[in-house]
Amino acid sequence: NVFGFYYEQVYNKFMNSMTNVMRQMAYMVLVGNHEAECHSPTCLLSKSKKDQLGNYSAFNSRFRMPSVESGGVLNMWYSYEYGTVHFTTLSTETDYPNAPSNAYFTKRVYGGFGDQLAWLEEDLKAADANRDNVPWIIVGMHRPMYTIRSCGPDGVPNNDYEARNVQEAFEELFIKYKVDLVLQGHVHTYERLYPTANNSAIMDGVSRDNKTYENPQAPVYVITGTAGGPEGLFVYQDPPSPEWLVLMDNKHFSITRLSVTPTNLTLAKIESATGIIHDEFSIIKSSATQDSTQ
Repeated sequence: NVFGFYYEQVYNKFMNSMTNVMRQMAYMVLVGNHEAECHSPTCLLSKSKKDQLGNYSAFNSRFRMPSVESGGVLNMWYSYEYGTVHFTTLSTETDYPNAPSNAYFTKRVYGGFGDQLAWLEEDLKAADANRDNVPWIIVGMHRPMYTIRSCGPDGVPNNDYEARNVQEAFEELFIKYKVDLVLQGHVHTYERLYPTANNSAIMDGVSRDNKTYENPQAPVYVITGTAGGPEGLFVYQDPPSPEWLVLMDNKHFSITRLSVTPTNLTLAKIESATGIIHDEFSIIKSSATQDSTQ
């Protein structure tokens, strides 16, 4: 029934299907564009229903992320530490200059949760100062800053898929505080980049086979958008080949596995159906290894 209003029911079905996973391990979430939806005519014709979906209540009421402990806001942005990694989770949907309007014809800009960029700077500053104890900083966000779906032939992000606005809001802070890895979604492909800053690949420390980045001098960006969904994987007609792109895979549904020690971070892209590893690379902090032996 296209005239129904089933967003809450779909959300509940998802939560039920994930019960066995979430009861056994920490299931950390971040906000994406589908957390503010308005598909059906019933929603599009109703101001109250648009407001109900647009304020992210469904998302914020179903999870409890450590925003209070990290000075963040609800499930919109927060941080936590697990082992040797400081994870910072952002909202690319709200609360930064030129944040996107919601999809599906509502064209509304929601937000007003707080000063996300001020919080982000304080969070990254503290994490960077704590490298002796927690050496890695990984940022998670939904909309990508670098993707071949939203850039010109020269690799400069554009706003075909909002990448430039994301870049203008966040990249300076990522570079300033030496973020190691940025995990992104939104685009239904897998894209792995060289260490990248200000639209250019920074090749210092990159091995010839592109599988090892030793003491990289810029953040490494990865889009892990191949987990699955009714829309399938995105098909490119004539994609650009910017200098910062190592590879793109839009053929295999997959999961991403991170293995981390104080001096090594390895990411593997594993095909869900077969277990085949289609991409694997490592970031190495060799200076930390030397320091630990002194």
